[in-house]
Amino acid sequence: MNLNPQTEANKVLETLWLNQDFPVDPVSIAKKMGLQVLDTELPPSVSGALIKEAGADPIIALHYADHSNRKRFTCAHELGHYVSRIESNDESLEYEYVDLRGPNASNGTDADEIFANQFAANLLMPEAILKKLLRSGKNHFNLAMYFGVSHEALKHRLKALRLL
Repeated sequence: MNLNPQTEANKVLETLWLNQDFPVDPVSIAKKMGLQVLDTELPPSVSGALIKEAGADPIIALHYADHSNRKRFTCAHELGHYVSRIESNDESLEYEYVDLRGPNASNGTDADEIFANQFAANLLMPEAILKKLLRSGKNHFNLAMYFGVSHEALKHRLKALRLL
């Protein structure tokens, strides 16, 4: 099954973030999906992890020292991994899995990481709303604040949408 990160993010927004304001709270969404989210100490090069042990509910671990914008993106990224696994797994969810969001998450070569990053960007900065706000004259600083993301994440999103 070849999943589309924008379609999957939109499904999550439409069902679990229905008519709520921005910035999107991926921790709240994760909890609605049955995931526990923990702020914890992780190795310095790791921002987050999706941990699933057989017979246990999945956990998203976020590095406690990261900025709130980075935690928001990391949580959305890990949700992308979770959605990808549940949408493409026809069998029982009794798998064991650990995904670490470290330096390789942003290098753009691993298909799972690309999906998770695109899912996170679509979840936190939906294309239609981003375009609407750009047309209304919002500057990049205000857009980053509105969506609760770093300026760097916003720039990546705008480039991906060919708006920059």
